[in-house]
Amino acid sequence: MTADLTFTAAIVQMRTGLLPGPSLEQGTKLIRQAASRGADYVLTPEVSNMMQLNRKALFEHLASEQDDVSLKAYRALAAELKIHLHVGSLALRASPERAVNRSFLIGPDGLVIASYDKIHMFDIELPDGESYRESANYQPGKPLLYPTCRGAASG
Repeated sequence: MTADLTFTAAIVQMRTGLLPGPSLEQGTKLIRQAASRGADYVLTPEVSNMMQLNRKALFEHLASEQDDVSLKAYRALAAELKIHLHVGSLALRASPERAVNRSFLIGPDGLVIASYDKIHMFDIELPDGESYRESANYQPGKPLLYPTCRGAASG
């Protein structure tokens, strides 16, 4: 007798907005669509909750991991749909002055299995003078051999 070890994976392509609410609505719709088509594992893009270049606006809408509405909603959605949901990352408040770019793997029970903070910040200076410095707002994670695994006891 052989075990069926196959699964269906889906990658959600979305355009993250300036605010968490509309981004969550868009992400939820696409994740539901993927699950309805048989996906067992769904991956969302990096910073699925908001892409905000304005520092003041970014920090007005950032929440801690414990208070983040998107993470709570995605955990509930994974449990409802009975899927593994890999949130590419969420922008979260690490301190009053710094954010983190944190990835989450959520199990079919809605619990966070693992998380990981982005290490390499995207800083670029373009020839025309335009620049983007992720390091201005985000703190890098620490290099780890394995992501932070939380197990079933935490949630």
